[in-house]
Amino acid sequence: MRKIVIILVFALIASSCGQATKKTEKQRSKYEQIQFVIEKSGFIRLPLSFCPGLDYALPNHYYVNLKSNDTLLFDRVYDIVGFLSDTTNYYAFLHLPIGNYSHPTIVTMDKNWQKIDEKIICVNCEEYDKLDISCYGTVEIFEGLKFESIFKIVEIAEIEDSIPQFFEICNRIILEGFIDTNGMINIKESGLRNCDE
Repeated sequence: MRKIVIILVFALIASSCGQATKKTEKQRSKYEQIQFVIEKSGFIRLPLSFCPGLDYALPNHYYVNLKSNDTLLFDRVYDIVGFLSDTTNYYAFLHLPIGNYSHPTIVTMDKNWQKIDEKIICVNCEEYDKLDISCYGTVEIFEGLKFESIFKIVEIAEIEDSIPQFFEICNRIILEGFIDTNGMINIKESGLRNCDE
């Protein structure tokens, strides 16, 4: 009988501890959740250079869970890589959308966590996902919240002649951008250019 009472007491204590944890989770404010996500995600050390087409090019430090307090801040799932250096007027974080291609995206939010801007900072290689065409490149994010993305699109072409000959057609696209003091993400695209230009 005594063992049963001890077991019931421990079960009751464990249950009340679990409920206390759930209450704490439910009572977290929006500001506390922002601080929690920033702490878990961490800040990105700049400069950062990576190849977005490679698997695991960027480590994900925080996975947004819509069954948690993350719903105070997010309305969709992100794999957050980390936050860019803190600014006076806004938060900025780098994330990877869920999908087949890794399109690194910067999101800026004001200090009340209202979205200011969101932009993909690389070339969309899905547009060039065809036979005999490859698309690859690098993205660099610099101090001062500037970034540059250089992508090459290489196509193998065949000359119709008595002796078939193959050659490469190499083009590139350059994206240059920065985040201004208001949190707007500005991007200038070069358009498709020959690799030699």
